[in-house]
Amino acid sequence: MNNTAIKKVERKQSVEQDSRKNQQKLAYQIDMMSIKMFLMSAIVAIVILVAATTIISMNNKITKTQTEIAKIEQKTKALNSQNEDLKLKAADLTSNSRLEKIAEKAGLNLNDNNMRNVK
Repeated sequence: MNNTAIKKVERKQSVEQDSRKNQQKLAYQIDMMSIKMFLMSAIVAIVILVAATTIISMNNKITKTQTEIAKIEQKTKALNSQNEDLKLKAADLTSNSRLEKIAEKAGLNLNDNNMRNVK
């Protein structure tokens, strides 16, 4: 073979080697991009999972608090009702007609001279 043929073969081999190197470099870059995309996807998935868990937890706490508030409101209504009943009983027990009946049974009588009207 002559020199030009050898040079052509060497060039061809050099071009093929460069082509293989470029293909390997490109494959490596694609692999690195795939790894980066996987890592980014994993990070996004973790962030979404944490956010969802936090939201669910907060909703549970809100529901529990609302239930406690409802129970307290029920107790408050029951106590208010009981207070009203007790006030009515107290008014009944201190009514003038009842006190007069008790005084009569005890043998006491009402003396108008000993009464004072208070305004």
